[in-house]
Amino acid sequence: MMLITEHLNIALQGQSILKHIDLMIEPGSIVSILGPNGAGKSTLMKSLSGDIPDGLHQVTLEGRPLKEYSVPELANYRAVMPQSVQLDFPFLVSEVIEMSLLTAVSHYERAAYVERALAMFDVTHLKDRNYLTLSGGEQQRVQLARVIAQITHKADDRNRYLFLDECTSSLDLAHQHQVFEVVTEVVKTHRIAAIMVLHDLNLASQYSDRLVLMNQGEIVSQGTVDEVLQEERITDVYGYPVKVTPHPKGWPMVIPA
Repeated sequence: MMLITEHLNIALQGQSILKHIDLMIEPGSIVSILGPNGAGKSTLMKSLSGDIPDGLHQVTLEGRPLKEYSVPELANYRAVMPQSVQLDFPFLVSEVIEMSLLTAVSHYERAAYVERALAMFDVTHLKDRNYLTLSGGEQQRVQLARVIAQITHKADDRNRYLFLDECTSSLDLAHQHQVFEVVTEVVKTHRIAAIMVLHDLNLASQYSDRLVLMNQGEIVSQGTVDEVLQEERITDVYGYPVKVTPHPKGWPMVIPA
């Protein structure tokens, strides 16, 4: 079973945003969605995660139309980190993580899940801080810990899907790579697919199993990193000349021409 879209079309306020999207996402993989500003990346992610209604049953999750899932049911299958998360109340960092734990577990188990998630993103020292007082990068790492806790704490064999929209935009170099290393490990050890919207082509190249390149609401190319990251295609989509050269460790590296 997997997450599938067939001929997905989305129009908002009378404007066509997504056109003829066909996509299959299998657990055990990292899929990065790329494209210039306004390409439809975030709209596609919202459609796949159920945040935008699919009136024509063009998105199916585990063989069932996404539209048929209730919000509590969806929470068992997927976790979502949007571009920005607005919290208006002074929750402690540990409380933000606890809110993601769906099952009734003991206080001891709950504390252990929180500690593990915080440690993954190097924010254990912030657990008793007011979330609203954190820097943008610290808040982003706490939100990453939240969705990882949600998606990994249930011990059953169902497939799950992790949606991350520009999740490293406020992070420094070391923490960017830390995030991708954690996501890679989670995908390997759980029945999870990670679907990520990214602007950094080189991070996508280094860590992704598959790429989806979008422009003007359509998928221009999808496939392996080597298949998608072609000089002429990237230059055309982004409107800027690039060269694609091998990184010493093997993945394609995109640089300005």
